[in-house]
Parts: sequence; structure tokens; C-alpha cells
Amino acid sequence: MSRHVVRPQILVIADDFTGGNDAGVSLAMTGMTVNVAFTVPYSVDTDALVINSDSRALDAQQAAARVSDLALTCQAEPQTQWLKKIDSTLRGNPGAELDALMRVTGKKRAILAAAYPAAGRTTEQGQCLIHGVPVTHTEFASDPKTPVMSADICEVIQAQTTIACRSMSLNDYTQHLHEPVVETPQIWVVDARTDADLDVIVTQALMQDELPLLVGSAGICDALARHVRAPSSQRLLAVVGSMSEIAQQQVAAVYQNPQVGMVFIDIENIFSGGSTAYVQRIVGILASGKHCIVHTSPDSEARHHIPQLCVRMETNRVQLGEKICLFLGQLIRQVLQEVSPGALYLSGGDVAMAVADALKATGFRITDRVAQCVPYGHFVGGDWQRPVMTKAGGFGDETTLRQVLNFIEENMSE
Repeated sequence: MSRHVVRPQILVIADDFTGGNDAGVSLAMTGMTVNVAFTVPYSVDTDALVINSDSRALDAQQAAARVSDLALTCQAEPQTQWLKKIDSTLRGNPGAELDALMRVTGKKRAILAAAYPAAGRTTEQGQCLIHGVPVTHTEFASDPKTPVMSADICEVIQAQTTIACRSMSLNDYTQHLHEPVVETPQIWVVDARTDADLDVIVTQALMQDELPLLVGSAGICDALARHVRAPSSQRLLAVVGSMSEIAQQQVAAVYQNPQVGMVFIDIENIFSGGSTAYVQRIVGILASGKHCIVHTSPDSEARHHIPQLCVRMETNRVQLGEKICLFLGQLIRQVLQEVSPGALYLSGGDVAMAVADALKATGFRITDRVAQCVPYGHFVGGDWQRPVMTKAGGFGDETTLRQVLNFIEENMSE
């Protein structure tokens, strides 16, 4: 029997176990599922996967080989964000391991922000400082296993790699990011004294068309967590595919809610255009901190126009329903590759099943119910492991969807 392959949104390689935990804890605090793996392949579904290479005390060649082997085993999607976790005091083999990971991933640009301001570690003029003192003037210079020989980060990195390394200020970094990515790999060491500096580094990096490799200590991991801890993590993505009158009343009851954004899917567009514009609108609403309601009926009268629509589209009711459900399933899959809402709400049995199929779920584990008629739980298997709520189209009253939104806000607020 083949093993299920995990493709996380964030993939971290850390050189020791505790460092891996430091990298993952802030991501876990956002509500993401985070697992630290001691071996790969790893077959547990997870939003973020941290791999412990246990390579800090190895020699450079062994460390590089181990990181290379682990990275080659990972089945990452193009949109997966890679992060190389290193020690904030530069212990271990940061240059060799970074070299290996860049070669395996094909990344042409690595952004190295070693600072961890919460622990007094900063990067200034390319130097690693501990409470303002160069790391070579601290106890880490005489570490019994992995002594630090230089406070100059580029010097430490280039002792173990031929990849060009350049240090720069935060201002220079934001300017150089607009330059085209060159074919020759580069490592950029960026100054940072505060968490706000790290936030700028991460935010700017993740805006690039070609995602760079992020490199750093727990500080950059925390900044990445702050970036992904978007308001959407406490918001609902609802898909109302049912055309029942009560379903339309439920949508209408929240239509004027300032915390709700609506996306109407014009059924005729399903036959003539793609889903890109819809994806962008849904992602934009969730990223802005609002709930998003996706619906396919402009009003309660739309169901009476289905026969005429079938004639225009040269199809029958069954084929039309299948086409709509397939479109919605793939649409939601695309959205969830871009943003992670707190929960899914699926109204209409055919739509719920289409979304489950698109997300590769193999079952549904029931936990409880909301608003008397909305079971909730989690998909078994597949690509979505956050809560899922389902509702038969004709169930409930006009307050049902409002009650679900209240439940999300009360139970998923920070």
C-alpha cells in the first residue's frame, strides 16, 4: 500500500530538535497544525512540517549531505515556503547546510536574517551581536561542540560555501528586492534590530513572484508566524450552493453585516470563463479579516429560471448541477492554497461532497453541531484539516448562518 505524501504550506529544516521546536511553536500558536519530523518521508497531515536534521555537531560535509538527503525526500509544492532554521549565534554548519538546501530546491536567492531580538540577538552591519556585543566576545565563541569563529555572518557562511554572500541594511534590502532575480545564486544577510525589522523582511520576501529561501533563527520564524496569522484564521469561508428558499434567507440575513463579504458566482460564467477572478476576490475578503460567503443564487427566484438556463446552455438539470459543483469544488481548493480561514461551511449536500472530493478527503469525522442543524468536524485525510461545517440546503431558519458566524467569532478569536 502506498504511503500518503504530505505537502505542507511551510517546510522548515532545523539542525537540532529544540531549534526545530523553537521554529514551529509560533506557527502552532497561529492555529496551524505543526509537526516536527525526526525521519522522512513523513505521512501525517500538517500545515507546517519541521524536519530535524540533527546535524549541528557534524562536520560540514556530513551536515550538507544530511540536509540534501532530507530535502530531496520532501515532496514540496511550488508555493511551499522553505525556511532554513539556524542557530541565532551561528553555531553549527549554517553555510554548508544553506548551500545544500539552495542546490536541492533550486532557489536563486536566500534571505538570511539571523536576528532574534527577543533574546538580545541582533544583526548590525552584517555582524552577529548578543546584547550589543559581537558573538565572538561571548561564551558562544568557546562552545565545546561548535565554537563560533567570527561575528561576521557572511564570513561564517562563506567558510562553507562558494555561493556569493552579501550583507545589507534593511533599506538596501527593500530596494534590491525589486531587482530581477539573477541566475547565479545569492545569499543576502540583512540587518535587523527589532521584530518590526524582521516583519518587513518576511513580508517583502513573500511578496516576490519567486519565493526566496528564508534563513534565520526563531526570530524569523516568529515573523513568519505573524505574517500567516492573518485575520482570516478566525474567519469563515461559506459556500452556499443550495438554491432552497431558506438557504437564500440565511444568506440575506447576514448580507448587511460589515464583517461579511459576499461573492456571487454567476452560473453562466462557469461555462464561459475561469475561476481566477473569483479566487482573487475570495482571498481578498478573507485576507482583509472578513468572513466570506460564496453563493450561486442572486435571489430566491433564481431557482425558477433553471429550465431556461439549461436551454441556453444546451444541458440538462443534472449536468448543470454537476458542472456547478465541480466548479465550486475546484474554486475552494484554489482559494485554500492561498489563504487559511478558520473553518469551512458547506451548504447543500452535492456542493459539500464536491468540495470534499476536490480536497481529497476520504471521510468525515463528526465532533458536534452548531445552530441545531449544522454538524461540524474534520475531513479525514485530504488537504484540509481545519473545522468543516455542513448543512442540508433546506434546514434551519433565517438565523442559522448568523449563528454559525457567531460561533466562529466566539470560539476562534485570539
